[in-house]
Amino acid sequence: MARWSLLIALTCSLTAIRESNAYDVLFIAAIGSKSHHNFYKTIAEELAKSGHQVTLVTPFPSKVVKDNIHEVVVPEGNAGLIDVNHFEESFFPSTGGVLQILDACEKTLAHKEVQELSREKYDIVLLSNFFCDCYLSIVHKLKVPFIYVSALRFLSNNAEDIGNPTYPAFLSVPVLDYQHPLTFLQRTANVMLETLLVKFFRFIISNLEGRCRSSGLCPEDMPSFEEFQKNVSMIFLNSVRELEFPTRPYVPGVVHAGGIHCRPAKPLPQDLQEWIEGSGEHGFIFFSLGSVVKSTYLPEKNRQMLIKVFSSLKQRVLWKWDNDFMPDLPPNVKIMKWLPQQDILGHSKLRLFITHGGLFSTFESIYHGTPIIGLPVFADQQSNMRTVERQGWGKTILWKDLTEDILLKEIIAIMDNEQMQQHVQLQSRIMRDQPISPQETVVFWTEYVIRYNGAKHLRCPIADMPWYKIYNMDVWSMMFLLVLLMLWIGVRLLRAIVKCFRRTPKNKTD
Repeated sequence: MARWSLLIALTCSLTAIRESNAYDVLFIAAIGSKSHHNFYKTIAEELAKSGHQVTLVTPFPSKVVKDNIHEVVVPEGNAGLIDVNHFEESFFPSTGGVLQILDACEKTLAHKEVQELSREKYDIVLLSNFFCDCYLSIVHKLKVPFIYVSALRFLSNNAEDIGNPTYPAFLSVPVLDYQHPLTFLQRTANVMLETLLVKFFRFIISNLEGRCRSSGLCPEDMPSFEEFQKNVSMIFLNSVRELEFPTRPYVPGVVHAGGIHCRPAKPLPQDLQEWIEGSGEHGFIFFSLGSVVKSTYLPEKNRQMLIKVFSSLKQRVLWKWDNDFMPDLPPNVKIMKWLPQQDILGHSKLRLFITHGGLFSTFESIYHGTPIIGLPVFADQQSNMRTVERQGWGKTILWKDLTEDILLKEIIAIMDNEQMQQHVQLQSRIMRDQPISPQETVVFWTEYVIRYNGAKHLRCPIADMPWYKIYNMDVWSMMFLLVLLMLWIGVRLLRAIVKCFRRTPKNKTD
């Protein structure tokens, strides 16, 4: 009896300690696509599970109410609803699309419920850095530490904010997709484009600041956005450090949380499970272009090509399609508007995943050990797929190169390729083999930043230094000039000596 009393007392004490360390967290993820939201939502849920009260600003309301999470829904922030045909846009959305994203920041910030947040009490702010910079005004009013949360890989503008050196000598800008080692011309192009991208993001931030100040949503006493960003304590990054190639150095303020949304597969709905079981020993193929690319924008010639290839297969094909109807649909193909992707990727009968190559889809494929064929459409998708190819567990086919013969050949080759299966299983083991999980990581570092009031002791001084000091350009320039000066003095002395000898008269002989 005494033991049970002691155990109950100890449990109550631990619970009381845990409750006393519960914090109020404001997580602003007001703009982004559905896939971005999966990353943000998982972080919010993990903090809530740890006993913290989380207020989440999001364009996507949850279907199920979660304990310790209060949602502030701002529908205008759904960047996935921007009507952009990505099959026609090579990298960035159109000018109109970018303006809509900028408008979304201003419109969502102006919400009455959002403005009221600045009058609440929070211990920390987690802020998406996907065009949410106008919300720095809320952070300024709250006077609390903040952490950037990036649903993308590490970009040059992130490096500037957190004080992490950039390495264009061996790390390629995603849109260029150069492979290490880079040639001189590739390094030149890489440096130029990286500089342009940083300038582009700074232009966007400046535009957001101008809108915020002109609308009165930013207080007059607030520093410039560029200056205020230097106060960031950390950045949570959607990347798995162990899978990055080539590997790069990071300052302590960069925290990797890639794959945090990945989870074991759950049972499928009964009707879908029965359809998959009907595939027999041949299994099935899953085809999805993600949550941003609208499959209905697929050019008709490409759709017809896919239909012909899929109809010739012994496998069944599950196709994520935006409409309920598709003409000339083969009997072995099933279309659905929404599909539980991770549950499908973890199914034992899945033979192959044909994907657009988005960052979230590639992470989920690694986690579940599924080989892929990538049909990249825009942004970083081609770069993601090139990484997959280098790791040996997938193939890339560009839309301009797509033919029936090429696609059919790659489908058959990958399904029967045991070496690719071994490569993806290796990547899966590496992804899962971490000292602490990404879920535990984000909780620990969020609490750490709160405990140490912004954790300024982890801040790298590079964040406050101009580029020429970081790379000692002024020192090297001075040394170069000194060498030139010494050479110049040496040449002058040599000339003087030679001239002196020429003027000395020769001795006459008798």
